[in-house]
Amino acid sequence: MNFQVNLQGIIDLLSNHLYSDPGVFVRELLQNAVDAVTARKRLGHIAEGKVAVELFPSSHTISFMDNGIGLTASEIEQFLARIGSTAKKADQDSADDYIGQFGVGLLSCFVISDEIVLITRSALEGDSLEWRGKPDGTYVTNKLKRTVPIGTTVYLKLKPEYEEYAEWYKMYQQLERFGKYLETPIVLMEDKDSRQINDTTPPWRMGKAEAISYIEDSEYEKPMDIIPLKSLIGDTEGIAYILPYSVSLQDEKRHKVYLKRVLLSEKMNNMLPSWAFFVNGIINTNSLRPTASRESFQENDLFCAVRDELGVCIKRYLLELVDKDPELFARIVLIHYASLKTMAAEDEELYELFILHLSFETSFGDLKMADILRNHRTVMVTSSFDEFRQVARVAKAQNMMVINGGYVHDLELVRKLPSIDEQVQVSVLDILSFSSRFESLGRSERDEVQPFLDLADRLLAPYQCRSLIKWFEPADIPVLFNINQEVNFFKMMEESEEQANTLFAEVIHVIKDELYEKPYARLCFNYNNPIVRKAIASGDLKLQQNSIELLYTQALLMGNHPLSSEELRLMNESLLQFMNMGLDRNAEVGR
Repeated sequence: MNFQVNLQGIIDLLSNHLYSDPGVFVRELLQNAVDAVTARKRLGHIAEGKVAVELFPSSHTISFMDNGIGLTASEIEQFLARIGSTAKKADQDSADDYIGQFGVGLLSCFVISDEIVLITRSALEGDSLEWRGKPDGTYVTNKLKRTVPIGTTVYLKLKPEYEEYAEWYKMYQQLERFGKYLETPIVLMEDKDSRQINDTTPPWRMGKAEAISYIEDSEYEKPMDIIPLKSLIGDTEGIAYILPYSVSLQDEKRHKVYLKRVLLSEKMNNMLPSWAFFVNGIINTNSLRPTASRESFQENDLFCAVRDELGVCIKRYLLELVDKDPELFARIVLIHYASLKTMAAEDEELYELFILHLSFETSFGDLKMADILRNHRTVMVTSSFDEFRQVARVAKAQNMMVINGGYVHDLELVRKLPSIDEQVQVSVLDILSFSSRFESLGRSERDEVQPFLDLADRLLAPYQCRSLIKWFEPADIPVLFNINQEVNFFKMMEESEEQANTLFAEVIHVIKDELYEKPYARLCFNYNNPIVRKAIASGDLKLQQNSIELLYTQALLMGNHPLSSEELRLMNESLLQFMNMGLDRNAEVGR
């Protein structure tokens, strides 16, 4: 038993799922025509290849004529009446001059027409033949009495909804879109009017200035520069033009890709490496194998090798640009900063090229890595925005170079610095031990402040915070509050435990209190600050308590940390008590 093929179902599959738009029948007919011309050339015939497309608007009919090799009766039976057959199968794994590889191409015509009429005469046999096929799977073949020229002509009477394809503007647009770079002449005709479509030099054969003008005219944007692309193993060439604006990592790439000079896709997103999203490509290949829709390529080993080789072309261009045109290189880095960071993070060679030119947020402001390493051989990097915000100002006062690693890729980029300079020391900042780098107090000073710290520990224990005191700059910062993600996680669990139902609260309690040791944030008092000194020296427990509570909540606000309802109450009460103390003292002075 053999499978039964529902041709109408196949046509529905082509029109609604396989092809991106009905106009692809123009590409399929062009491919078949050019392949036929190529096959005839291989026979040694001297005839100059030609493809002629004629329009008959009054009858809503179009014809595609070529003077290629034509078809014999047996070939008609084999290649037109059997879905999936192709005259090129014997060659489809070799690098030849044929474009198509799948016998479903002609079926695309059924998307826009209810009948395909094909008139042909083979260069191998002398009979003139007519083949008529319909979408219900029926067809008829007749021998013509008259003799037609060697080649093939396809006639299509358009369905009502596709009659626009018989209009000059529409067909000219489609022929130019798919075939304007073909070497075989393509002529569009209507009545006495005719015009050749393809007399244009393809972009991958243009010089740089000509290619830039071409992109300006066709894409309405002036590229920053043109990168030549070439892959010997894939017989592939093209250009990549550098976009004059920054693009998002999520933006879909729209590389324009040709197979044997016929357009396959205007928005192929995988033809260049994923890191090269600051360029768009216009690429022609002669060796990659297309999928059945001929709108993309099979992602086999050869395809991956070609893509990697094209990526090498882009890398090589950037490496040379540093010395040849440093001003242009600087502008590319400025506009495509995010793209280049991603490239540097993924590729060792590009990392070495770009890292010194990339800017980072530091405790001394935004600086290029070259400037950072010029003045600092020891570098600390935070793992988050919050940690950087907690220490940035204090680190600068201590002449510590701290880099914000909270941006995408910045942490991994900074940690790789020793790979390009062994003398650079990089460490990930432990935010809770940061205050240990400050100047410690003498024995007598420690004895003086210990009661104050004991009081602070008792008051701050409910908020998972412990206190210490150091001497550090700047003096106008009374306290430094440090918290890491682990402490934040435990605080979140405590809030969830209070709001959750009994069962879930019990689960949280087990995780929080039995499986992990409770972590603590750090509140570091600055012994260099006059307010802190006065609070310690006051000896008034009530005043010291209010000072500790207010300094703690102020540190949370200054660090943009969220305040819990209990911490908000603590801030309000301590603030009101200070106001009352001041008002009472003012009243006593008045009396």
